[in-house]
Amino acid sequence: MTTTPDPGAFFREMLGQWEQMANQFGGQVMKSGEFSRVMQGANSATMTAQAAAHQMMDKALAAANMPSRSEVEDLSARVRRIEEAVGRIEAMLMAQAGIAPPERPKPKRTRKPPGPSA
Repeated sequence: MTTTPDPGAFFREMLGQWEQMANQFGGQVMKSGEFSRVMQGANSATMTAQAAAHQMMDKALAAANMPSRSEVEDLSARVRRIEEAVGRIEAMLMAQAGIAPPERPKPKRTRKPPGPSA
């Protein structure tokens, strides 16, 4: 009885050998000082490009008289603090008046999104 060679086994063995060689080569390259200097230079260039892009965007937004992202985030934080303060004041006034705070409806825990309001 003769068995036919398994082409999948041959492919798996070749792939395993290729991965092993690639890992050895990659490990040797990453250990070198040149690789780390190149990676550091690339990282530095990326950071410089990002900073330049942010500065250009800030200048463009300022020229268009529009707020930057950081300004919008600051305003959002300020509004959130104001809303929390108003909520605390409202709760204290309701407690002094003896009024129970209104129940807020809780969202339904279903997998279906809510349907259109009728």
